[in-house]
Amino acid sequence: MARVLSYPRLISMENFRQPNFPLVAELMAWLCKQYDPLADVSTSIEREQDRVIFIRTVAQIIATKAHLKLNTKKLYQADGYAVKEILKVITPLYQSLRESESKELEDEDDVDQQYRYAMSDDIGILKNARQLCSTITQKGANLHELLGKEIDAREARLEVMNRGMELSEVHEGIREAENASKRESNKFTKLIENVQTDEVALDEKIAKRMEEKDRHQRRLDMLKSVRPSFMNDFEKFETELNELYSNYVLKFRILSYLEKELEGHFRNQREKVQEVSRQYMQAMNSQLTEQDQQRFNRQLQDPNDEIGVRSDEEE
Repeated sequence: MARVLSYPRLISMENFRQPNFPLVAELMAWLCKQYDPLADVSTSIEREQDRVIFIRTVAQIIATKAHLKLNTKKLYQADGYAVKEILKVITPLYQSLRESESKELEDEDDVDQQYRYAMSDDIGILKNARQLCSTITQKGANLHELLGKEIDAREARLEVMNRGMELSEVHEGIREAENASKRESNKFTKLIENVQTDEVALDEKIAKRMEEKDRHQRRLDMLKSVRPSFMNDFEKFETELNELYSNYVLKFRILSYLEKELEGHFRNQREKVQEVSRQYMQAMNSQLTEQDQQRFNRQLQDPNDEIGVRSDEEE
């Protein structure tokens, strides 16, 4: 995983067979820079106090930036136990890188279809290889931890194998195993009996619920069949309401028709009045015109008109 994250050197489990604090310090400093490029991590690890300060600083940075709690004691050992703590820190970076690569591959819609198939196959192989690498690393760390416990386990195993066993002890062990198996059998028998008891209790509860359901159903049917006392009045008022509504609709239609006819009548009366007024005005105008014409003719026929009189007087 460190190689995938562009770590500048190769790392294997052989590097942690013995405590290797410089490599752990270099790797943890690099990981802190990955989480926080501005992190100030001291690289001085010559003295024990310097190493303690370094581990404490790294744990604080990882806890602040990555929200991960590290076991500083195992990390200080700088052996196979420290690998598990390093994997806690490096795994989120590796997963985020894989997710970003997957997202970028999904967003590349402009790639040709033929090459896309080939790339998807290669990417699938690469993903499987990376997953196998991470699995191998985790399994190696677990194997290293188990091998570290093998020394104590070997001594205990040799002690048990070298110890002579008496027949009475063998009988006692068999008897204890038999009693333990009997206890287990009795326990499972009680559990089976309890299950049967629970089944009987559940059947009784189901029967009671069914009886209650039937009773409520009969009550509902009875309530549906019973006619309420107010239904007669309700039907009577409903009939009256329908009749009143029909009368209202009829009267409303008649009123609307009459209003329309009255408006038409008023409009006809106004038109007639306007027509009579127009004819009267035309008659008046024609009469006035005839009177003016007659007056003008009389003036022309009268020899002693005003013009001639005035001229004689002036002479």
